[in-house]
Amino acid sequence: MKALTWINFILGLWLIVVGLTLSKAVGPVMTEEIVLGIIIAGVAAVAAGRPTAAMSWLVAVAGLWLLIAPAAIDYRGMAASRANDIVVGIVVLVLGIANATFRESTVRTRA
Repeated sequence: MKALTWINFILGLWLIVVGLTLSKAVGPVMTEEIVLGIIIAGVAAVAAGRPTAAMSWLVAVAGLWLLIAPAAIDYRGMAASRANDIVVGIVVLVLGIANATFRESTVRTRA
């Protein structure tokens, strides 16, 4: 399921761009988006090269962190960034779990 990994990689890059454009007015929000973008893109890139369930679970955890971040950080006046983080967090979380579950399933062959 390399396609899911590459989608997460692109979403990580998207977060970096959003952090530099949409959220530059609020330092903590900008920092959170850039750091999580780097984490998601970096782990997804490693997972594309060395696909393991553990890497996919790390991406899912980063997606959960992104989903929870608007509740932990003050997004006052940053409705677009809040909505972006929630939507991207849900997508990264779901794709990470799907990818990890796929990688953990055993392949049965007839002997």
